[in-house]
Amino acid sequence: MRPDLLDHLFVLLVLVIAFPIGGWWAYRRFLARLARDGERALVREYRITLAWLIGLGAATLATWLAAGRGLEALGLATPHEGPASQLIFGLAGGASIGLVLRPVAAAFSARIAAGFRRQMGKLETFLPKTGEQLAWGLIVSIFAGLCEEIAYRGYLIPYCRFWLSEWPALVVAALLFGIAHLYQGAAGMALTALLGLGFGFIYVETGSLALPMALHAAVDISAMVTAWIVLRSGARKGEALGP
Repeated sequence: MRPDLLDHLFVLLVLVIAFPIGGWWAYRRFLARLARDGERALVREYRITLAWLIGLGAATLATWLAAGRGLEALGLATPHEGPASQLIFGLAGGASIGLVLRPVAAAFSARIAAGFRRQMGKLETFLPKTGEQLAWGLIVSIFAGLCEEIAYRGYLIPYCRFWLSEWPALVVAALLFGIAHLYQGAAGMALTALLGLGFGFIYVETGSLALPMALHAAVDISAMVTAWIVLRSGARKGEALGP
């Protein structure tokens, strides 16, 4: 990839400025609406987030295709085997089992559920507590896996690779992905950056966004379902799960 002016503008205005600052500003507005409108504000916020994600994916594709680049070079291709393929697929399989077990454990153990609730911290307000909220949260999770991987792995890593070698490019892309989640605070940004680094490594090793997209969506879906189980139970049982 040889970046042109449009690429520079897209990275600067969308990935570096709009998503971190816009996401933080939107989250602050959501908190104000939540205090005013109650639980129905969350469904509205999920819809707004979905529009942001679709816009991100569409803008990334448009910028990429405007330069005459092929979709395969963006990572929209079949994964290929590499030296670390067995390790990657083994770790992905283990992670998938863990993501499935997390909500199951929360459903059957009040102690584990209480631990998960403590981990949610301030983000509890942004997590589903009703069936309608969960449905929209799952839709957002799927589109986050698709659109954010296209932008932050498929597009941003090749962009960074123009100036940097492989691992520095992966780190820079992961840091920008973490910063995009500014509204989650320092711990949330750090965790998101680490996940982004892992997804980036998988993308580079397989030459495809298929597995990063699936894992990204699975992480978010597991978090949404776990939160719904924990917070729904917390609403019914009052202090049983406690802070």
